[in-house]
Amino acid sequence: MKISNKKILWFNPGHENAVWTDNPYYTPPASVCRMMADLAILPAWYGNDSDYVIINEATEASRFLLSLPADIRPAVIPRTPSELNISEPVEATPWGLSPQSIRFFETLRAQNENIIVPQWKEKYKELTGRQTALACLSKIRTLLPDMFDAIALPRFCSTTDEIRQFMAEFPPPYMLKTPYSCSGRGLHRILTRDLDAEDSRWIKGAFRKQGVVSIERALDKVCDFAMEFESDGNGHITFKGLAVFNTLSKGAYHGNLLGNQVVLAKHLATFIPMAHLRTVQKAMTTILAQKIGYDYQGYLGVDMLAYRQDNVYAIHPLIEINLRNTMGLVALQISNRLIHPTSRGQLIITFNKEKNKTYHFHLQMQANHPLQLSDSKIQSGYLSLCPVTPETQYLAYILIVDSRNNGSPAKPCV
Repeated sequence: MKISNKKILWFNPGHENAVWTDNPYYTPPASVCRMMADLAILPAWYGNDSDYVIINEATEASRFLLSLPADIRPAVIPRTPSELNISEPVEATPWGLSPQSIRFFETLRAQNENIIVPQWKEKYKELTGRQTALACLSKIRTLLPDMFDAIALPRFCSTTDEIRQFMAEFPPPYMLKTPYSCSGRGLHRILTRDLDAEDSRWIKGAFRKQGVVSIERALDKVCDFAMEFESDGNGHITFKGLAVFNTLSKGAYHGNLLGNQVVLAKHLATFIPMAHLRTVQKAMTTILAQKIGYDYQGYLGVDMLAYRQDNVYAIHPLIEINLRNTMGLVALQISNRLIHPTSRGQLIITFNKEKNKTYHFHLQMQANHPLQLSDSKIQSGYLSLCPVTPETQYLAYILIVDSRNNGSPAKPCV
C-alpha cells in the first residue's frame, strides 16, 4: 500500500511511562490526561499542510484555527476520532511511540483501513530507558576523552546501599532519576551525603515503581540545551538544529528560546565555543547512528547542558535521550516557520490548578502584548498555541519581541 505524505498526528505526552508499563491499555495519570486535552492541537504547529490532528472537540479547534491571522494559520485538519474519514493511506504519527499509542491508532484503523499504524518493537523499550543514554555517554567519553573524561558516569542502583556507595565515592550534590521519565519528572536532588526521611521515601517509591534508579553528580548548571535529530531507520541520523530551554527549580520543563539558529548559537557561545558544539554534534550523530539508527525511525532529542566547574564553563554532552517528538523540535519548527528574522522570544508551557487563572492570564497577555506581523512572520506579541477557555489549565504560548527594539523576554538560562 502506497503511503501519502500526509500524517495523522496525536499529542500523547508522558509516553515514557507508557513504554515502561508495556501495556496497550495503560491509562495516563490525570495530570497527563489534562495536558493531552488542553494541548491537543499542539501538533498543528509542527505538522505539514493537510496533516490530520486528533483533537477532542472539533468545533473549538476549528474556531481557534480560524481566529488566527491567515499568514500564520496552520493548514492542518483537526478531527475527533469519530470524525476521521480518510480516502488515502496516511501514516499514524504519535508524539511518542508506545504500546498504548499503537493500540489507540489500531482502534482508529478498525474504523478506517487507510490508517497505517507503526509496529511496536521490543527494542524500543530498551532504547527509551536511561540505560541507553548511559551507553551513549560512555561512548562519547571514549571518542572525546579530552573533553569529557572528567565527567562521572551515572550508576544504576537497585538497593539503598548501592546509592550510599556512590555517595561515598563522589562529593555532593547528587541527582537521582528513574529509568523511564522525562521533562524533569522522576528526578530527586540530594544536597548532602546523608539521606533524610524525604530522600528515603523517594528512593523507596522509585524502587517500587521501576526497580532501579540512576545516581549521578549534580552539576552547577548555567544553561540547558539540546540537539535535535531525525532517524530514518536505516542507519542515517540527520541533525535538525539546536534548542535552548529552561526548567523550573525541580527540573520540570518550562520553555524554549525562540529565534533562528544564529540567535541560539550566539546565546550558547556565551558559555561554549562553537567549535566544541560542532565536535559534539558530529560525535553524537555517529553514536546515535550506531546505537539507535537501525531500530528507530522518527525524531529524537538529546538533552545537554553547560555547567560551571572551577569558574570555567564546560559541556555535559548527554543528560538524556528523548526518543520522540520534543518541545525543542516544536520550538525549532515555530522559529523556522513563524518568527521574523529580527525577532526572538520564548515558547512557554504553564499550568494552573485554578482554571479561571489561565483564562484571565490569556486575556491579559492578549491585551498587553498584541500580535504584530511583518512579512507574514510574527515580529512581536503574544500568541496562545492552543484554544483557551475558562476550563483550561495547561497553556502553551509564545511571547515574541523585536530584538531591534531591545525587548527581552524571560531569560532561558540562569
